[in-house]
Amino acid sequence: MKKKLIISSIAAILLFVASTTYYSNVKTSNIAKEQVMANQKRNFIDKKTAEQINRKFYSHQKIQQGSEMAFVNYPTTFSKMVDSGQLTIIGEVTGLKSFIANNLPYTIANMGVKKVLHGDNSQLGKVIRVMFLGGNISQKELLAPVSDKKFMNMSNEEITSNKIVTVEYSNNRLPKAGDKIAMVLSKTPAGTNNIPGEFWMTHFANKSVFFQDDDGQYRRTPEAKSIGGGSSGKNNFSQNDWNQKEDKKMNDGMNKLILSQK
Repeated sequence: MKKKLIISSIAAILLFVASTTYYSNVKTSNIAKEQVMANQKRNFIDKKTAEQINRKFYSHQKIQQGSEMAFVNYPTTFSKMVDSGQLTIIGEVTGLKSFIANNLPYTIANMGVKKVLHGDNSQLGKVIRVMFLGGNISQKELLAPVSDKKFMNMSNEEITSNKIVTVEYSNNRLPKAGDKIAMVLSKTPAGTNNIPGEFWMTHFANKSVFFQDDDGQYRRTPEAKSIGGGSSGKNNFSQNDWNQKEDKKMNDGMNKLILSQK
């Protein structure tokens, strides 16, 4: 089942004052740098706590769902991707909570901000809320939009079941506690998707989400490959090849940005 989801004398005294101010600024600057480094190195959550959160939140049957997304003004370069959002960070997932809107599941992840790569530096060290598509939902709520479709051959037991399932949409990897993720974000008004309080959305959905892999590199979740290579047209255009090159371009851009600020 696919859902189209349509994110600054007198000369001697002056010299002394200037000199004193200069050294004071250097000291303040060093303290600020030490605080930034401490925030980058600190872990917002320990491994044991992360495992407990994940075990509880993801204790349900997982369902893989297809999805189609249409992006308007999708950026052609990584720098444009960053500029299109309000905040680019490296965050660590510290908590997970489910929300339902229009029979679709969403997960709000609490993210400890380890590094601000672009945007408001005052967010460093804070815990912000970030919305991801997918998550926990009752079977009854999930099937409600198609419960009257006879061709689906669903039983009354299925469409009225309060059983909780975890829905993960294609290419939209769900976050887990302890995950370190680089993201391009935009702030969303309170009440959006019936979710209370302000939160942030990943810009261009999964396209601006880069999970840290075991080798320390940050990468997007690759698009599922089309059968036959996704080739079409006289120019033998391959969607699979384009997706692979696009992912590499954006992955390289994110990792280069992270390295430039170490």
